Amino acid sequence: MIARFAIIFCLVFAAAPAFAQDERAGAAYAALMDGRHEEAFREAQKLSEAGNADGDAILAYIYENGLGVERDLQHAVDLYTKAARAGQPDAQFALGELAMFAEGVERNAETAAGWYKLAARQGHARAKLRLGVMHAEGDGVEKDKARAIELFREAAEAGEPEAARNLAIAYLSGDGVARDYRTAADWFEKAADAGDAVASYNLGLLLQSGSLGPPDIDKAAARMREAAEAGFAPAMVGLGLLIHDGAEAEGAPADWFERAAKAGDSQGMFLYAVALAEGDGRDVDIDAAIAQLDALIASPAPVDPALMQQAKALRKDLERRKGGGLFGFGRKEN
Repeated sequence: MIARFAIIFCLVFAAAPAFAQDERAGAAYAALMDGRHEEAFREAQKLSEAGNADGDAILAYIYENGLGVERDLQHAVDLYTKAARAGQPDAQFALGELAMFAEGVERNAETAAGWYKLAARQGHARAKLRLGVMHAEGDGVEKDKARAIELFREAAEAGEPEAARNLAIAYLSGDGVARDYRTAADWFEKAADAGDAVASYNLGLLLQSGSLGPPDIDKAAARMREAAEAGFAPAMVGLGLLIHDGAEAEGAPADWFERAAKAGDSQGMFLYAVALAEGDGRDVDIDAAIAQLDALIASPAPVDPALMQQAKALRKDLERRKGGGLFGFGRKEN
């Protein structure tokens, strides 16, 4: 198996902010988190009318997302701006997010970076994460790998799992730091234990690869399963392959290949077609196997050229074959 490390930077989008600056905002924030949006609105509005920046930020979040009120993005921006100018870091971060990602708003990385910097100076971990990605890519700020690593480390140490994952990727690839598989694994583990599925997948690959010592396919499978259960399709493929190779884990390879195929993973589609063709964990169904391959071949998503070539060759073979071993996934004879 060729290890497919997931080089994915920071997929987190705006979530409910912390609003921890003023304890008077606690009631509004608690109501917001509990889904009591009308109560949150009333409490936040009282605070806002009293000139409280946390109240402005919570109210802005409510309007931005239409929680119990009609969505009003412009009013949200106005409230966020008022709070941000008063030094509220979650509002500063939110304005950065809107400048980068808001639907219907022209993307402005430079403006976003300015707001992220203000929030980061106050210790806002997700702002440091975002700013780290921007420095890593030279997006809206000067490309500076060393600064990116510094920001990822600060955010990771503050508990941001995506930052820990990004730091692990840097150590894995030797990008901006000396390559160190053990340090990469440590940061992947921190992110994985905090619920980051991509980190769980990458940690599984490292455990399987032998880069950390003798390969441990059972521990690798456990990490792959975490990621697969969280819906990360490449981990479903990886887990299926590990089980096929003898790892102790629940489910048959075909079960995981099928889940990956349904999630649109190209390798999962190919391997599930093989399982159907061979009756490996499934009844032999050549027509269903061909249908899987047709879906893969017609997929608008990018597909590895070598995999595409294999898929086309297998499809031709299935037109004339009804059995026999294919690619090592055939039924075992007693």
